[in-house]
Amino acid sequence: MGTRRYGLLGIGFGPSHLSLSAVCDSTRPSSVRTRVHCLESRPEFAWHPDMLLDGARMQVAFLKDLVTPHDPTSPYTFTNYLVRKGRLEQFLNLGTLHPTRREYADYFRWVAAQLSPYVSYNCTAQAIRPVLGQDGSVGHLEVDLLDPAGRPRTVSAEHLSLAPGGRPAIPPGVAPAALESGAVWHSSRFLRGIEPYRGRGTALPYRFLVVGAGQSAAEIFQYLVAEFPAAQVTLAHRGFALMPANSSPLANEIFNPESVDLFHGAGPEQRRAILDQLRITNYGAVDEEDIQAIARLLYDQRVHGGLRLRLSRFTELLSASVDDTLVCVAARDLLTGHTAHDRYDGVVLATGYDFREARDLLTDLDPHLVREADGTPRVRRDYSVQTTDGFRPKVFLHGAAEHSHGLTSTLLSLLAHRAVDILDATFGAGALTPVPAHLEGADA
Repeated sequence: MGTRRYGLLGIGFGPSHLSLSAVCDSTRPSSVRTRVHCLESRPEFAWHPDMLLDGARMQVAFLKDLVTPHDPTSPYTFTNYLVRKGRLEQFLNLGTLHPTRREYADYFRWVAAQLSPYVSYNCTAQAIRPVLGQDGSVGHLEVDLLDPAGRPRTVSAEHLSLAPGGRPAIPPGVAPAALESGAVWHSSRFLRGIEPYRGRGTALPYRFLVVGAGQSAAEIFQYLVAEFPAAQVTLAHRGFALMPANSSPLANEIFNPESVDLFHGAGPEQRRAILDQLRITNYGAVDEEDIQAIARLLYDQRVHGGLRLRLSRFTELLSASVDDTLVCVAARDLLTGHTAHDRYDGVVLATGYDFREARDLLTDLDPHLVREADGTPRVRRDYSVQTTDGFRPKVFLHGAAEHSHGLTSTLLSLLAHRAVDILDATFGAGALTPVPAHLEGADA
């Protein structure tokens, strides 16, 4: 990690900072590359490891990978990954733009392994502090962290990039003890959570409840139906039906860089209207083929008889607590207002993530951050938070900028474009011309 001051220090090393590192490594000179570093609390790179279900596919085209939209000649493209793995022709023969999630995660790991100088694993950022100069201005930042040995350390940076990822959104009625028991768990740790049930036997007559109406809920429902053939599986959600994602070409233009310009330039009311109109392109929506698969499962049940599978519509989870080994659930029917009580062996919360800013990390910086009337940070087009006079460091937000930059803030679609915006804002656009590493001689 070194002790020098970094030009740009990233918190977190998921796809956002992996893309930033890949773009930096393949397009910027060594004078910039050596000034970029990231801290990651995990021991190694991982991307949704507990949702890598068999057959689950990406919802973004593979060409929108870590670097291709900006530099298709980079060695870190998904296409080059396929070449290096000896699978390019076979992948092309599939005739798809959407690889499996498991393959894409392996692509991410493949790139991360080559970019290890950009990251320190097992390092947990704990606080960010402004450093005041003699004139009272803030010239740089200090980050307190725990190193891999658990020892406190401090590193400094001229600018900061925050990409800590989303926090699992837990419904308010779920008791902490229920989560601690392991009988109730979020989809972010689905495979780990389901393993004890597999260990006790997949043929047991479990009763599972899946809460949610998005892609993860649909995939988990199908997984439980297939892996536990004697289990009763209920999928509960607030609406009338699972809704297909709006993946039409014109709607998907919201994921273009030009649309980010449009969104950022709009007023607060227009931004909210755009988010409401196009919310179904990302939130609470399911791929059409998965909706069809679930409909077939339910129809087959009607043909052959049985009550094993169930969709519970207009249902709101009120509470979940543990009594002995079972989960006691209270759920309200949103049409009648009636509250029903039931017991399950396991409850999976496919209830999404909270991508709002990491306020615990920004606490000491808060007096210097400019906020909107609703308390959200005012974010410039280059993803940096607007700050008070005399505060020179830039603080960039990934994920927590949906209110200012639109739906792409939390998605993979614009990773490379966002990386370029941040690198340009930090080091200047003059270093944009790709500099192949093999042409830099000893600096490579």
